[in-house]
Order: sequence, then C-alpha cells, then structure tokens
Amino acid sequence: MNKFHWLLLSAALYLLSSCTAPRIALTDASWHNTLGYAVEGRTQTVLQKKPLRFGEFYTTSLKTSSKKSSVYTTDLDGRLAQRHQNTLGLLHERSQSSRRFRLSNGRGPEWQVYTFTHLNASSYFVGRNLELNFSWLLKSLGLGNKTENSYYVQVFEPGADRPWELLLDMDAIDLNAKNYMGYFALNDEEYYTIKPVLHVMGKNGPSRIPFGLVGYEISNAEGKAVAAVSAINKGVVYLQDSLMPHERFLMANLCAALLLYEPASIDMEG
Repeated sequence: MNKFHWLLLSAALYLLSSCTAPRIALTDASWHNTLGYAVEGRTQTVLQKKPLRFGEFYTTSLKTSSKKSSVYTTDLDGRLAQRHQNTLGLLHERSQSSRRFRLSNGRGPEWQVYTFTHLNASSYFVGRNLELNFSWLLKSLGLGNKTENSYYVQVFEPGADRPWELLLDMDAIDLNAKNYMGYFALNDEEYYTIKPVLHVMGKNGPSRIPFGLVGYEISNAEGKAVAAVSAINKGVVYLQDSLMPHERFLMANLCAALLLYEPASIDMEG
C-alpha cells in the first residue's frame, strides 16, 4: 500500500470514529465567523458522472483518465497552440492519473482545469523546454527537478493563454507536513501559498490528529488567508467574504482541484 495513502486512510478511520465530523482548525483569526460550503460529488471515478458542487460553484464537465489510457486529447476551446496541447499529453503520460474539468458559477464563462497525480518532475521536465511556471515553483520549493510524487494542476481563466499552476510535493507533505508549503502561481509576483492543516477543533481547542492531514489553508502573497479546504468526509470549502468575484472564482477552482486529489493507487504486493 502506498505510504501516503495509508496515512490518509488512518486519519480517515480516526475521524470517522467520532459521532460527528469535526471542523478543521484554521490558524487565521478571520475564519472564526466564516461558514463553510458543504461539498457534493467529491468521490469521482472514471465512470462517475455526478458534478462536484459547493456554494454557487459546480462542474459542468469532469473526466478522469488513468495512466493506462492510450490517449489524452483536448483542444482547450481552440485557444491554445498545438505546443501546449502536446505538453498536456506529455504530463498525462508521466502521471499516474489525470483529470480535466470545467467549473462554473452559473453566471459567467467557465474555467478549465487539468490535474495530474504522482508526477515525477525529472521524468518530463528536464530538457523538454516546456514553457511552464513549474520551473519557478520547483526553485521556490528548493527541489530542483527531483520531486518524485507531485500533484500538479493547471487552471485556465477564460481567454488566458497561460495557466495558474499548483504544485504540491506529496512525499514532502508525508515526511514533514508541519513545515511544508506549496505554491499556486501565475508568476513570481502573483501567487498563493498552501499549508496542510493538521488539527481539528475539539472541546478544548485544536487537537492534532495522529496521522495524515485534514485539509489545506490558502494565503495570498501578503500572507492573508483567503480560502481553505476540509478533506474530512465529503469535504467543506471556506472562502473569505472579502474576496472580489474574480479572486473568489480563482480560489474556487483551486479548492475544487484540492478536493479531487487522490493519492497513488494501492500496491497490494508492496
């Protein structure tokens, strides 16, 4: 069994033993009076057709591809060059599984998102001249091109020719979640940081779970908390009321991608 998967499973069993699912313990005081949005449709499979929903947001299309899939094609609404289509195909090839979905708020244009699990940076990044922010993200994390098990996501705003990019090193989270920080970036000036949440709220305050993590807290470049995701059971999304519509939609896409992450598959012989 994959080690990270085992930690998540252990945490889930611990939390499910309680009568009610606890609220994750977020560090920023601004969350104290913020109500979360319950999530529907978080569990997804290759054949799953149910949309992911929270708040006013929902997926209008959600497709899952395993590593065994022989082809991964998309035209990105005809907005991007063939070069980037080839990049997406390569990312799919080098990942264990991939997803693509569109997120809507029921009013404006939909955003397009691509996710890739268990991605080995050194297996595709070096020498391929891919025009991605991934290089800056790796440098910021001090990883070079050595990350073996990253969760990588591209979020395309309508009309954009370059995506926002999420990078989480899942092995690093496994080994040192308390001190880990991931990045969601458009460039080296426009970015957000993602910290794993390791505590739940108990009767006497925050309580550390014995294994794994219970969610993520997202802060902007100024260090202000803007969004959070609870990974307990069906999930909960928290969005700051002060967010402007564009940033709220951006954070909704990021939260959806975090909710849809699945660890590496179980190896019964391992």
